[in-house]
Amino acid sequence: MRRSRALVPAVLLGLTLSTLPAGAVAVDATDAGDTGVGQSFRTQKLVWKPCFPNPGDGLPPGAERLQCSVMKAPLDWNKQSRGTVDIAVSRLRPESGKPKRLVLTNPGGPGEEGVIVPLLFLDPAHSAVADSSEIVGVDVRGTGRSTNATCAGDTIGRERDVRDRSRANVDAMLDDAEAMARSCQGASKPIGDFVNTAQTVRDFDLLRSLLGYDRTDWFGFSAGTWLGAHYATAFPSRVGRFVFDSSVRFTGTWQQIYALQPMGFERRFRQDFLPWAARYQGVYGLGDSPQAVRASYERIRAKIAEKPLDMGDSVLTATALDSMIAGSLYNKSNFPRLGQLLAGLNAAVGTPASRAARAGEVAERVAEVRGAAKAPGALASGAPDAIDATFYTVGCNDTRWHGNRKTLAATSAAQGKLFPLIGWRSIAEPCVFWDRPAVKLPKPTGRGVPPVLMVQSEHDPAAPIEGARSASAGFKGSRFLKVTGEGDHMLFGNNNKCVDRAVDSYLASGKLPRRGATCAGGPLPDPTAPAGTTAEHNSAQRLSELADRLPD
Repeated sequence: MRRSRALVPAVLLGLTLSTLPAGAVAVDATDAGDTGVGQSFRTQKLVWKPCFPNPGDGLPPGAERLQCSVMKAPLDWNKQSRGTVDIAVSRLRPESGKPKRLVLTNPGGPGEEGVIVPLLFLDPAHSAVADSSEIVGVDVRGTGRSTNATCAGDTIGRERDVRDRSRANVDAMLDDAEAMARSCQGASKPIGDFVNTAQTVRDFDLLRSLLGYDRTDWFGFSAGTWLGAHYATAFPSRVGRFVFDSSVRFTGTWQQIYALQPMGFERRFRQDFLPWAARYQGVYGLGDSPQAVRASYERIRAKIAEKPLDMGDSVLTATALDSMIAGSLYNKSNFPRLGQLLAGLNAAVGTPASRAARAGEVAERVAEVRGAAKAPGALASGAPDAIDATFYTVGCNDTRWHGNRKTLAATSAAQGKLFPLIGWRSIAEPCVFWDRPAVKLPKPTGRGVPPVLMVQSEHDPAAPIEGARSASAGFKGSRFLKVTGEGDHMLFGNNNKCVDRAVDSYLASGKLPRRGATCAGGPLPDPTAPAGTTAEHNSAQRLSELADRLPD
């Protein structure tokens, strides 16, 4: 999950987690296998070509083996004559020998591009999986090189200060959210109503069938755990070894999932970043205690809210600053860039002269933070806003949302007071205004499927551990592996050998960690250490860089 959004304040969290309905629930899912799939879909032949026909610098060794294709799927699986969608897919097969197992993957979002995810397994540390499995990536319907959803470029503007609770500004922010809902649904016709998890799991199962496997393993990050849980619920007899990394509360609703995020980001900010920045007061000059660093941020924010910072080709607003900070909290490798940004802003907002003198430096720091914290981006070959459009469309289509303009204003104000980093921003919720189609998603229970390995950090900001524990408790047979002293979101392939060994072992041999086992998290970066001694990359950043290298 790469967009930090939320709705319900913590004082209502207990109510939210226990009483909101789990969405439109159908009868218990039946495993239909290949039945009900039109002949033209189940007999199609996938034509595979190299994803990187001219591999060069920046690609991991073996990237030339990643093959890409396009699969045809019904626009509407419930009425297959309505038309088709293109689904971009990739596969990484063993360098030698025939694969014994299939691993479907998903990077989350919902809506992040997935065709590059198999490249994570090219690291020699994961050879046990890569040498025995066919590892498959998918740009889910709506995003990437698949048939795109779009909001016609409409966004919920960051030019408005979400802390400004004047009647006029509140009305304007609610108008923005409602307008975005209308724009997304209007611009994405006809695909918009069919960009949802119920349709997407059928796409994945069609792909499994076309690749010739009776069952599949799964590796999913973040919202990819939601998709994996719903695939397992729809097709229990197809389930092999499933791994969920940084789980959302997949036994609930999207509204319940986003309800936890303001708390998660605030905890990560208060308990991890602020003490870290204070420890390096000599480097960043933001204060020698967490309270002092927080005060520096609040002072910087207030100055920018009063007068947004002109950086030449763009303007930095207070709400945009909040979002950049939140984006940097996904992984500790981003902390030094965020510290440098805040240090530059701290100096720049002092006087008009210092603003002008430091505009270029601040613009450079902003670009660094945005680049380091971004998720894999939509490519030029599709709609520029396909990832965001798919993110909103899946979340708004899948499960019911409750509320109205009045409750959005009230709950976001309560969230803001409790969790000011992003709590105020929860007013910007288009799903409350969404004309939801008839989507039925049975609640995942884990009944009738093999054990699922769930790997979770203690201070995950985007998928807080409380939601993951709730999902684990409601999903029969799950094995929970907590990563202590850690706050990173997306753990596999992120410089934690204990996590990597656990995931590789389960996917390659079916061996689960013992119950109650934990992994220790990695240390926070040391900005005073010699260059190259601190890990600077993370899984999400590598995926982003690799996605950018895919040819148009």
